Amino acid sequence: MWGCNYLSFEDGRWGGWFPGSPEMLLICGLIFFLAVLLAVLILKSWSQRCNSSSRDRIDSLSILKARFAKGEITREEFVRMKEVLS
Repeated sequence: MWGCNYLSFEDGRWGGWFPGSPEMLLICGLIFFLAVLLAVLILKSWSQRCNSSSRDRIDSLSILKARFAKGEITREEFVRMKEVLS
């Protein structure tokens, strides 16, 4: 109407609304989704790896304290092993 032609489907395009065909928009959206998913997975594995090392150190220290409390190791051994863990 009056030469506007905003919603025409000529040449697989949607006029002035989207730059490309619906298939191209779907492909671009899929690529974007996969890139975001990959970034989330990488960040998640990185944070788990960082948290696991500190968690292991805390668990080791609690085991060391329990062994010292039971009398399995001497005070000197406890101090030396604690320095190694820190």
